[in-house]
Amino acid sequence: MKFNENILELYLSVAPIPLAFERFLEARIYQRHVFRRPILDIGTGEGLFAKVVFGERIETGIDPNPRELARAREFQAYDELIECKGDAIDKPDGYYNTVFSNSVLEHIPEIEPVFRETHRLLAGNGKFYVTVPSHRFDEYTVVNQALCAIGLHGPAGKYRSFFNRFWRHYHCYTPEGWSSLAKRTGFTVSEIHTYSTKRICLLNDFLAPFSIISFVIKKLTNRWVLFPGLRRLVMMPVAMAGHRLLKGGDRTPDGGLVFMELTKA
Repeated sequence: MKFNENILELYLSVAPIPLAFERFLEARIYQRHVFRRPILDIGTGEGLFAKVVFGERIETGIDPNPRELARAREFQAYDELIECKGDAIDKPDGYYNTVFSNSVLEHIPEIEPVFRETHRLLAGNGKFYVTVPSHRFDEYTVVNQALCAIGLHGPAGKYRSFFNRFWRHYHCYTPEGWSSLAKRTGFTVSEIHTYSTKRICLLNDFLAPFSIISFVIKKLTNRWVLFPGLRRLVMMPVAMAGHRLLKGGDRTPDGGLVFMELTKA
């Protein structure tokens, strides 16, 4: 699998800054791993990640949201797009050599059936690459840190609950918790580590409210940015600063996010 160059610059031209920063770290992680074909993407969303990060088309992408799939078809990053949930994918056993799911599984209330379905779909020694939040993700937020700093731990806990409800996070586990879930569903954990430092998480959380215009545009037009060419020029200084700020953030102790490489034995 080929990867695009200048991924951060490309992402900043079509997405809000905090989203681009997080996806750039994930792209750096994926670049260190092998993607053997055929490949399945569980939770394509609008297809932006596949379009920006990968230099070649992916065989299959699935998502339950028809509006997002319509946008993904415009990007032409997949050979095939299927509207379905991650626990019921109409493909034969052992069909894929690689499956990945990028910042998706935390939004699914019943997660184990998705892991088991992925295990069914993978060929022997196939890889499942996963990115998900750690137990630190809601802690590494500006409001939570401020409340804890002045001793208001009760309100801080309530804010963290609100934060997860707002972003629809049903699963934010320690690396050990994620590893245990993977093993219960038949996988061998070949690699697991956290990424996105506390500083990066706090920066992204701080920047999120400034992305409100992008969220409105997304709601109205199903795209984050109306003029990507112009935005790329405007975002050039941000990209330069981002490369410095994000350096080393793709693998760090006690990070806010978790990467797993799972293998079907």
